Amino acid sequence: MPARRRPSKRKKPPPPFGSGVVKFFKRNARNFAVTALALAIIAGAWIIIDPYAAPTALDANGQQVTLGPINDNPDARPRSGSPAPNFVLADYDGNAVRLEDFRGKVVFLNFWATWCTACEAEMPAMNILAEQHPDDLVVLAVNRGEGKGKAKKWSDARDLDSIFFAVDPRESISGAYRLPNSMPVSFFVDANGRITRVVPSAQSLSVMEQAYQEAKLSSGLGMTPSR
Repeated sequence: MPARRRPSKRKKPPPPFGSGVVKFFKRNARNFAVTALALAIIAGAWIIIDPYAAPTALDANGQQVTLGPINDNPDARPRSGSPAPNFVLADYDGNAVRLEDFRGKVVFLNFWATWCTACEAEMPAMNILAEQHPDDLVVLAVNRGEGKGKAKKWSDARDLDSIFFAVDPRESISGAYRLPNSMPVSFFVDANGRITRVVPSAQSLSVMEQAYQEAKLSSGLGMTPSR
């Protein structure tokens, strides 16, 4: 009898292109969903914990305004005699702070950080200066590169109630003022918005008083005695 032929085995067709990737995602879909949820929770918590890192704040009309420099000139370094670059920042309550809102008064604009020991050393004198000249001086201390929570905790612990605080977590204003890496750095701005003195170091109360009187004379307001 003739030998029977064994039926040939049919080769399985190759899987369609990309099926392995699809199977991988199907097998791990739950893990991906959990990871995505965790990332969303972390992002939401970051916003809740420190909303002042966001690039907006509320103005006096309750409208959201964008934070940052206004009409910044990247080629101009602020110096004595030049206009002070205008900006919008957020204070500790999330309200918008514009430098131009203080026109008509001398502004002592100070950049500081919680880790800066020299900044801490001069803050009490800054507070005294603000107390002595409440009618025509604004001491505006801008925290550089830190969040609202950290900055507020630091300043609240030091009884600095006469200083106006704002935060610059992304250092956009610090960049507009071309600040060096060291701090503190201060700018005295007259009532017309012009810089009268730049101080790249900590100051004593007597030096602050002199710089304030200088800015007031530049404003055409005349000198006033300390209280």
